[in-house]
Amino acid sequence: IKIGDTSTVTLVFSEPVNSFSNANITVPNGTLSTMLSGDNITWTGTFTPTTNIEDAINVLTLAASYTDYAGNTGSSATTANYTIDTTAPTVSSFTMIDTALISGETSTVTIVFSEAVAGFDSTADITVPNGTLFSMSSSDNITWTGTYTPTADVEDATNVLTLATSHTDTAGNAGPSATTANFTIDTNTPTVSSFTMSDTDLKSGDTSTVTIVFSESVAGFS
Repeated sequence: IKIGDTSTVTLVFSEPVNSFSNANITVPNGTLSTMLSGDNITWTGTFTPTTNIEDAINVLTLAASYTDYAGNTGSSATTANYTIDTTAPTVSSFTMIDTALISGETSTVTIVFSEAVAGFDSTADITVPNGTLFSMSSSDNITWTGTYTPTADVEDATNVLTLATSHTDTAGNAGPSATTANFTIDTNTPTVSSFTMSDTDLKSGDTSTVTIVFSESVAGFS
């Protein structure tokens, strides 16, 4: 039973019973609507699980506190085991190891979920601006890693990877959206727009102004 699910509970006695009510049933990790019957033999109700519960071992237990119309005490009984997972997966972290990418660089991308996920495909589930993300892999379906490679000749100060809500945990509960922190890209290599001399016919005593114009601001030039 996952988030949003309910389960119909049916109890069939061998004969009509007296003084039977929901008080006769122990209900773990959820609630059971009032059991109803048209003949006092077959009774039905709806079980609704508690939110934010993950428990693999649960049974409804019928106490021997009811009787038939003659006053004979009934027997105890239990349902088969049922599992509950009403805890939605969360994203513990969604990170890039390098958030200021330049030409020739790549960045390792890591997503850590709160629990194992199913149906996760980084190619389909992650929006990737200005680059490519190599298919992410995991050994436990919790921690996933891949490599982001920026597109060449891009200069953009605002970028995030975005995770869609199309993944689920193994019970089928949908996961949330998430984004990385912002990262910058500058894969535009600087070029020389011009490199000129004001005087190209120098004689004794002359000087000439030399001018270099780059395509963008440069560092480490002297």
